[in-house]
Amino acid sequence: MVAIIGGLKRGEREYIDLLKNYELKGKVYNTQCPNFCKKIKNCEMCIVFTNLVSHNLVNNCTKVCKSNDIPIIHLTNNSIGKLKDNLDKIYK
Repeated sequence: MVAIIGGLKRGEREYIDLLKNYELKGKVYNTQCPNFCKKIKNCEMCIVFTNLVSHNLVNNCTKVCKSNDIPIIHLTNNSIGKLKDNLDKIYK
């Protein structure tokens, strides 16, 4: 599973559909939710859109990823194109 942290609320469906093209499952977290750290602890990768997310959410995500050796990708732009380019570099 891939956790997408931040991004546009209206783009959630597009993010998930793009992950399906790479045969990946994903979950989008736009806001801090209960048990957030437990939910992302078992994911294989985290993608963080840094311009549309709270500092608290980024800090929690970074802490969990470092402690569990989960790769984390920081993207400053929340576009589908940037996400696709990074997924191409990793999975193809």
